[in-house]
Amino acid sequence: MMAVLFTVFMTACDGDGGPEGPEGPKGDKGEQGPAGPAGATGPKGDTGATGAQGPKGDTGNANVIQFSFGAKSWGNTIGALNSFSLSGITASIAEKSAFFTYIKNGNLWYPVPGEISTYGEFRTYITPGSSSTVTVRRVSVGIVLNSDATRIILMPANDLRNGRQAAVDFNDYVAVKKFYDLPD
Repeated sequence: MMAVLFTVFMTACDGDGGPEGPEGPKGDKGEQGPAGPAGATGPKGDTGATGAQGPKGDTGNANVIQFSFGAKSWGNTIGALNSFSLSGITASIAEKSAFFTYIKNGNLWYPVPGEISTYGEFRTYITPGSSSTVTVRRVSVGIVLNSDATRIILMPANDLRNGRQAAVDFNDYVAVKKFYDLPD
């Protein structure tokens, strides 16, 4: 009888097999394994569009001071001069500032030092004091100059940086006036 059972058992193992049974219950979660190696870096994305330009800011004028004087006359002799008092400008301020002088004749503003049309050449210097003075002196002969106005622009030296040329042409009074928003 044992031989018969053995034969039945062996023939049962060699069969086609039946259909797969249902899935068993889910087991407990195991421990986390070690991290794998980092993946390769992906390609760089395209650069986004440039944003809109912001509004232009106001031009600063630092501590620029404009002194305006009326008509003056320079005789036709070397050494003829006129002095202009800079009220409130002490020696300490004057010694740490840049100054630019312009003389108006007709519709034109001339930078001084320099030549004023056929009137000759003029120079300027500042005398620091409790109320500093700018003097304009004639250094060449020409015809008598009867100017319409004189303007002196004074600005602290910290407005001039690194000895580079500024964004304004100081030989052009109209450009200086516009750049620093100076009054007429």
